[in-house]
Amino acid sequence: MQSMAESILQPRPHLCQPRLTIPYSSNVLPAKRRSLCISAQQSGTAPTKTENGVTQQQTGLQPLIGRQKVDMYAEQAYLTARTRRIAQHFPTAIGVDDFLNRLEVALFAYGFTGDNSIAMSNMCRDEITGILKTKLDIVFGSSFNTNGLGGVLTCGVTGVKAGLSHSPISAGSGKERYVFLSFPHISVDAMGTLGAISRPGRPGQSCACGALNAALADIKATGLKANCKRPGEHEPLDPEYSILKQRLARRIRHDGGTDADLANMDLVDITKIAERTILDDLEYLISQTITSPSQADYAVISGVQIHNWGQSFDNQSPNLEYIAPSTVYTVVAGERTYLDLNSIPQLTPRQIRVLSSSAASPESSQIDSNLDEVCGSAGDTTTLRSVEPPYSYSSKESRRAARKRAGIFAQLIEEENLQISNASPWPGGWQSRISAKTHKLESDNSCTAEASSNDSILGDSAAEDIFLA
Repeated sequence: MQSMAESILQPRPHLCQPRLTIPYSSNVLPAKRRSLCISAQQSGTAPTKTENGVTQQQTGLQPLIGRQKVDMYAEQAYLTARTRRIAQHFPTAIGVDDFLNRLEVALFAYGFTGDNSIAMSNMCRDEITGILKTKLDIVFGSSFNTNGLGGVLTCGVTGVKAGLSHSPISAGSGKERYVFLSFPHISVDAMGTLGAISRPGRPGQSCACGALNAALADIKATGLKANCKRPGEHEPLDPEYSILKQRLARRIRHDGGTDADLANMDLVDITKIAERTILDDLEYLISQTITSPSQADYAVISGVQIHNWGQSFDNQSPNLEYIAPSTVYTVVAGERTYLDLNSIPQLTPRQIRVLSSSAASPESSQIDSNLDEVCGSAGDTTTLRSVEPPYSYSSKESRRAARKRAGIFAQLIEEENLQISNASPWPGGWQSRISAKTHKLESDNSCTAEASSNDSILGDSAAEDIFLA
């Protein structure tokens, strides 16, 4: 039997195989251009020829040219290095915009478009996954989401059937088309720290995925056996999290893992295990809801969403988003075909900008001129575009503008010799006019009713057995 580490790292035959040849940042420049920069650093003067062919020394010119050449490639070198850092953990990772463009092309070849399909998206409940959700909706229209903590599937057969029943129906064949997308997520910040992410208005580091990180810690603390409960059993007050832990623990045990293996697991390992587990659950639910090839064609896309943001929310590091696809296939007329997205060329930075700008403002053909936006090539691996975190109230740009305004007003106070006093109490004493009586009695509470009932699932063991059966 394979060890846990071998099981995690074992390639699957249908994985999107990486074609990564990401150079070190120092090797981004071609050899000839690197030599120019080096010679410029070694010597402060360089011989040049005038129009008459006379050689003379121009102090400082050659270093300037060398510096210009370095600057020309600095963005590509930076993006390549950031991508290389992510690829150490997720070799198939590509930029989220690049991923969606390749995916759209691949699925179009098999008859799936935003006009004739419904997307079924499954992610973690964390608000930062909204970046991917918004971009998915641009490609496939509003998707039916089955989100759960850590991406765990708890919607069941009924939940999946509900989403499928919203699909367009082909006028010609009478078929429906579904695109299933499942992505647990992880953060790896710009410094390479696993799980670290900076959120606006919250000092210090937060975590993504917090649910998977907590689940791993709990499973390590209590062991596999304690978490491998019988299917259907969960904590009534913490259903999703307890189901997530059970599914992960059972998968680890299924792969031959032991309590000793848990000690060496990190957030990357548990995220990959979660992706495989949730994919298995999704495919089982699909088998229970799509029973005939004549009913529908569908596609399944599974992988990991990776947040590669700056170490601090307000710093200058661009926020990058990656997708590491693991499984991509279509089932058309009952025939399954696995797809390799890496065989589809990456788009150029200009194409990424145009598509992104058109999606944001369809009526405008002008490229959005956001000076803070980063969009460039990361070697021959992918094309990256920086993202704005999904906080409309607290974007990097708005916070930067607020600090600038505060500085202006502070300077005006000093220049105009204004006297500063404490502001009057807000909002001025009108709270008493909007205060009202309670809207319901304390006893009018379903939790109180269940706790006092003889047949409560919380108090009656017989009823609990029926509920968990």
